[in-house]
Amino acid sequence: MVRSKQINEQMRAESQEKILTAARQVFASQGYFNCTVSDIAQQAGMSQGNLYWYYPSKEKLLKAILADGFSSVEQVLVDAQEYEGDGQAKIEYLIDRYLKLSQAQGDFTAIFMSLLGHGGAPLLQQMGFDPLQIGTRYHQHLSAILTQARAEGAVADIDPNILTVFFFSFYNGLLVTYGKDWTLVPEVLIRQALLRLLGSLAA
Repeated sequence: MVRSKQINEQMRAESQEKILTAARQVFASQGYFNCTVSDIAQQAGMSQGNLYWYYPSKEKLLKAILADGFSSVEQVLVDAQEYEGDGQAKIEYLIDRYLKLSQAQGDFTAIFMSLLGHGGAPLLQQMGFDPLQIGTRYHQHLSAILTQARAEGAVADIDPNILTVFFFSFYNGLLVTYGKDWTLVPEVLIRQALLRLLGSLAA
């Protein structure tokens, strides 16, 4: 039986996601520089030849993982900025989404931190990613939310840019210092701590 174009595309997408999932797991556990394509293929349960058909190199896999990870974070910030409601509602929406994303992206965080340790920003720039530019976009999205919240009296009367630094420093500190162990902290406590940090009346 001849498969339709739609079924072929679906199977291709499923195979790509299977490979990316395996690569994230291997990169996070072994380190990007310490693993081979063979390790990834074995984790994905397929041959190296089949893997190369989708991703011709280990670096292509890494680029796809980084692009997806950075995009996922920015999308949460964009969604929060566009969320219907006042500034307080947007902050609470953002915190909830950010917590869920951070839990789901444990492997991505481990990979990103490992890359920073091996080559830092120059290495990421060689791969086509500008950490400063990415961080600036993140900052702008959150600062816009906090600017609205400040105007409405929902957060402390402090420069929204400073509050943005506080927010990201808090999250990044948890992820960098404690790795996956930060997920052992009850979400309600993290949420309350963040709201207090921002001077929110809802804390």
